[in-house]
Amino acid sequence: LWYLHERFKDVSNVECYNYNKKKSVFHVLTNRDRFLDTLVDKSHIDIVFTVFGPSVWTPRVKHICGFAMAHCIYPDSVYWDLLSSKERIKLKIRTAFITNNFGRTASVMVTENPDVTQRLQKLFPRKKIYTVTNYYNQVYDIPHMCDKSITLPRYDGITLLTIAAPYPHKNMAVIPRVIRYLKEKYPSFKFRFAVTVDDTILPVEERDKENILYLGKVNVDQCPYLYEQSDYMFLPTLLECFSASYPEAMRMDCPILTSDLPFARGLCGDAAEYFNPMSIEDIAEKIYALSKDQEKQKTLIENGRNKLKEYDNYNERGEKYIKLIEQI
Repeated sequence: LWYLHERFKDVSNVECYNYNKKKSVFHVLTNRDRFLDTLVDKSHIDIVFTVFGPSVWTPRVKHICGFAMAHCIYPDSVYWDLLSSKERIKLKIRTAFITNNFGRTASVMVTENPDVTQRLQKLFPRKKIYTVTNYYNQVYDIPHMCDKSITLPRYDGITLLTIAAPYPHKNMAVIPRVIRYLKEKYPSFKFRFAVTVDDTILPVEERDKENILYLGKVNVDQCPYLYEQSDYMFLPTLLECFSASYPEAMRMDCPILTSDLPFARGLCGDAAEYFNPMSIEDIAEKIYALSKDQEKQKTLIENGRNKLKEYDNYNERGEKYIKLIEQI
């Protein structure tokens, strides 16, 4: 918010307000918000754009609402199987509320993934659902803004990079078991994982520490150089609407190894090598096979370059949103 205020304080047709939205029972049940309603009236607002909902507020004007709640549209995800009965019930209740709120508050919805759009359209057949993809951060196209302070130790083997926060649905817990499988079946195979967590989040046995680099939390401007030093992008995630890791890897010519699930195929198409994220054997074997197949690696890189052209870049995203706002 401070950044927005600084960015727009001298722009005559932009007003910024710092407002922490209330979450009382009244607001949840009525979807009303006095502050926002007053703002709409006072500023003669014609349309509201919520970047990511649910908004828990029904504006008295047209409302475009961004959707990125994967739990609502992937009830068949294996992620649900990892939860305890109590956790599953709580999440299903929360998901039902979120789905209902989108239906009540949004005039139009926007997603970042064509597969998500198709599924969301089935949930809300009477609403207009549009796709405006996300993209990689602009720092990837501005080399002098990249931070190269994280240098990976030299290594005579392959490096698999996972840039992700330690959320359960990211499924990073498979990595220690994949390490063990590969070392036992292919003892001469040299590999390591570079992960953006620390050893308290993803511990491995003492004998396997040589196969994992703990980078801790990294900033977005540090990521391009990490891709540059890596051989593959590895993402065993179970549930996503969009992951910037996919276009980032495509931009950096880094072959993608990821979960064989609809959201991933919707974003990567033929630009990734897919595995069963619940099978340690399948993950490990796909890693090993790809490391030995130079032609497949080149094909994935080329397919990634082509697939990236289907994404909406910074200007295209802005143009699509403006056109959508004008149309509505």
